[in-house]
Amino acid sequence: MAFEIDFLPVGEGERGGDAIALRFGNLSNPNEQVVVVLDGGTKESGARLVQHIKTHYGTTVVDSVVCTHSDADHASGLTVVLEELTVRRLYMHLPWNHVQDLEDELKKASATDSVRQHFTKSLDSARELERLAKKKGIPIVEPFSDTLKPNGTFAVLGPSTSFYEGLLESFRCADELALKGKSFLERVFAEAEKAVKWLAETWWSETLVEPDEDDSSAENNSSVILLFTHGNSKFLFTSDAGVPALTEAAKYAESLGTDLKTVSGIQVPHHGSKRNVGPTILDRILGTKLKEQKMTKSAIVSVPKDGAPKHPSKKVVNAFMRRGAKVIATQGNKILHHSHDAPDRGWVEATPLPFYNKVEE
Repeated sequence: MAFEIDFLPVGEGERGGDAIALRFGNLSNPNEQVVVVLDGGTKESGARLVQHIKTHYGTTVVDSVVCTHSDADHASGLTVVLEELTVRRLYMHLPWNHVQDLEDELKKASATDSVRQHFTKSLDSARELERLAKKKGIPIVEPFSDTLKPNGTFAVLGPSTSFYEGLLESFRCADELALKGKSFLERVFAEAEKAVKWLAETWWSETLVEPDEDDSSAENNSSVILLFTHGNSKFLFTSDAGVPALTEAAKYAESLGTDLKTVSGIQVPHHGSKRNVGPTILDRILGTKLKEQKMTKSAIVSVPKDGAPKHPSKKVVNAFMRRGAKVIATQGNKILHHSHDAPDRGWVEATPLPFYNKVEE
């Protein structure tokens, strides 16, 4: 019983996203396999996902679609998947259904309807996805770690319902309801205006630092973190999660008796951004730094062709390598991660990113 995980390229230039297809079971018989889609990127990458599943998976049926969070570079392409394939179940969060909790947190007098309208306008891609699923009669399930229990193959490690609802007041679309200093986007634009400065690194000297708690947006920290287990293989999907979300997920995994350091494959969070990981969380989910380059894990990062130097950050690539994970980037190419008994599709082995002696500050 084999598995395949396909990371499809998303976007052109500097803008990217995530579009992932996964199947497991008897891969020689489409009727004996399970097909899952995690995020769909843009409309264009959604169309490529549809063609990929038809061509390589030999089916038009998707058992589960997972929208990890509401950002358009993850949700938009899934509308194409729902339109053109037979989808049995959609997993996505519905922030507008938690709006009363948001109102309580903000202690505002705004009517629920006005807040709901604000959220709906700001989350168009996710809202469109929900409307389409309802139109086609596709069941929608909110993927929370405390409501969806592990089934032996998939475990939702985060977010929990309470963690998610605690993030809602800081969603970018809630800025005008509760401004607290500079918004996330203002901080990002200010950072982008800085000239890139370079630092020297060796295997023994790591310049990656712990990011501030609010360096990753609330939307990104609301990402579904999913652990896929197939036989002795485990793959951790992190989407755009930051340190707070990853820490909660690691804690929950440990409560299930799962040490994430035993995972052999991992998605590098948020396209390799240095705002989403630091040494402490990497030590917890990958293991501590090694004395020599001995790669025993695979880390896959979804990045556009021209994403450098931010996506992926070279100091993040180095940090993953120091902890035994070779890093493979899409950069306009499909990347396949598979079990040893998966059918040969004629692909060549991808070239991992190198260890960098100079990294951005």
